[in-house]
Formats: sequence, C-alpha cells, structure tokens
Amino acid sequence: MADYSIKQLDILRAAIELFAQHGVSATTMEQISNNANVSKRTLYKHFANKEALFDVVVELLLSRVEPLTAIQFIPNYDFITQLKNLATNAVTMLSDDDYLTLSRIVLIESMRSKERAEALNKRFMTCEKALLQWFEDAESAHCLGQFKAHFAAAFFWGGLKKLTYWEQAIKWQAPLDEEALEELIDQACLLFCSGITLHQ
Repeated sequence: MADYSIKQLDILRAAIELFAQHGVSATTMEQISNNANVSKRTLYKHFANKEALFDVVVELLLSRVEPLTAIQFIPNYDFITQLKNLATNAVTMLSDDDYLTLSRIVLIESMRSKERAEALNKRFMTCEKALLQWFEDAESAHCLGQFKAHFAAAFFWGGLKKLTYWEQAIKWQAPLDEEALEELIDQACLLFCSGITLHQ
C-alpha cells in the first residue's frame, strides 16, 4: 500500500465516508474538502479530479480487505475443519468495515452506471477469488462429491452472505455476536457437508 501524508489520509477518509453514503456522482469535491477540513486547492494538489480520488479509494479499501482472503485448501486434511476455518475467514471479511464500505460504494455505483458497475465488480471480485480457488482445490481433491466447485462456492458463499452480510450492508445492522456467529458457522458447515455426503 502506498504511503500517504496526514492530509491525504484525511481526504481519503472523507471521500470514503461520502462515497459510501451518497455515491460518487452525488458527491462533490467541495463536499470532500469540507469534510476533510482542507482547502480545495490542497485537495486538487493531491488528487487531480474526483475520478482519480475514487480510484485511490477503491485500491485502498481493496488493499485492506485482501489479506483476509489468504486461505488455502489442504488435501488429506479434515474437510469439515477446513470448511469451518474457511467460513470463519469469509464471515470475518463480510463483517469487515472496509469490505462493507466498499460493497456499499459498489452497490450505489452499479445502479448509476453500467460501465462503472462492470469495472468496479471486476476489481471487487478479487476479494472473493480465494473462496472459489479453495473450492476448486477441494474439487480436485475429490472432496465435493458430485458437485462442481463453482456451484459449491456460490451455494456456500451465498448462504453466508444471506445470513451475515446483507443485514449489515443494506440495513446497517450490528454484526452477530460471537456465540451466534459460531452457531451459524457450525450449522452452515453441517448442512453443506450433509449434502455432499448424500450425493457421494
């Protein structure tokens, strides 16, 4: 991640907050400078225009989230233990403030512009590539029964998102407490593994 000055970080924090609340199109450089408590001259000194600032915001948020996806499938190791570890990492990412902020920005911009939606989603999906890779490796190790990696990943990821993510992203609700989260992960993994066992 690039090194930023205190003023640049103030600007980026202000931009992230405003982009997540109002979208890029509805946010002005004047609003950002006011929110960051810097002059417009200082703002333009560091960022040539709003698009340049937006690009840096996306890269900054992605750089904060990507370490959460660093998990690999290990052949010949207990599958359900690995699945629970994967689910815990996935839920951690889904509940991460930076991930939630970035996803809200993506949702807002996706409704405003098809071109921007395609560009943003392409970059945003890098957050989720590790999950698909895990299931592809599991399929190669013959751990998914008759199911294909893409379907298994979508089913598992979609269920976790439904149960943990959307309430926070859309309704701004608080995340589940540790006990409820642990129970949810156990139930999700048990259901998933039961489905695989029935179809082997």
